[in-house]
Amino acid sequence: MRGRPLASLVLAPLLGGCVAVAALPMLAGGAMVAGGNAKIRAATPRPKPVRLAARLAGEHTAGAPVEQGAGLFRPSIVEAAAAPAAAATPPTVVPQLAPGAILPGPNPWQPLAAWAGEQASRLGAPGPHRSALFETGSSLALPRQRECTADAPAVLIDLDRGGAPFDPALALQPAAGLAPALARLREAGVTVVWIAGLPAARVGEVSTALSASGLDPEGSDPLLLLRSPNDRKQALRDEANRDVCIVAIAGDGRSDFDELFDYLRDPASAQALDSYLGAGWFLTPPPLDRTDKE
Repeated sequence: MRGRPLASLVLAPLLGGCVAVAALPMLAGGAMVAGGNAKIRAATPRPKPVRLAARLAGEHTAGAPVEQGAGLFRPSIVEAAAAPAAAATPPTVVPQLAPGAILPGPNPWQPLAAWAGEQASRLGAPGPHRSALFETGSSLALPRQRECTADAPAVLIDLDRGGAPFDPALALQPAAGLAPALARLREAGVTVVWIAGLPAARVGEVSTALSASGLDPEGSDPLLLLRSPNDRKQALRDEANRDVCIVAIAGDGRSDFDELFDYLRDPASAQALDSYLGAGWFLTPPPLDRTDKE
């Protein structure tokens, strides 16, 4: 795929939370790079959205608990997955703004979307392209960004809240401004990838929570979940970058960008890495947060 130029992609500044796309990236020959079509080998296979909804509806109607790995679906999430497209928004999820809607006040996801759009527009040009990930073994004094071997741009969004793994069984609400920003990025050919410190056996719960919230309405975004008790989120990030170029990472803590932040004896020693904040790394609210958070 390298060497097949992408046409210029421009994401205009988000006006009050609105992402505008002036041009879509096109491969030579006119085929558009669709975000949901990127094949990431490290991603956990997702249930088919329609089949999942039908299965959940049947089991829920029968009164049986719907098991998925170690957890259970909340009835509200089950109903959201099984409901027809025209049904009302599930009661546990805040109603979604339509893609492109103007939000009051600043949109915390604006810098991420603008950066991702700018970086994506450069991937078709000759020369090495760097991701938002560091090479293995990089030092704090001389960090080296990992080179991309794929031309498909992607943003990685961490679902975990602080040091706690994401819990899709809770009543959740999506971050304001995120859904429209992601919709425009997908239209522009940027793959949206989600990551969480949960076992892959719970993929059905995570998939349903994202779809019901409106953050992944088509149920097609790749999910990076732990494949074994010894698996690490850092390994998932690195492996995913082989198939897409992760140009931006969003998380609510620095360890969402690189696991080295979990092992620092002196956090001040990593202050030099703060230059990556807003330039590949983005500190954001949790994309799906508890409605009853403290």
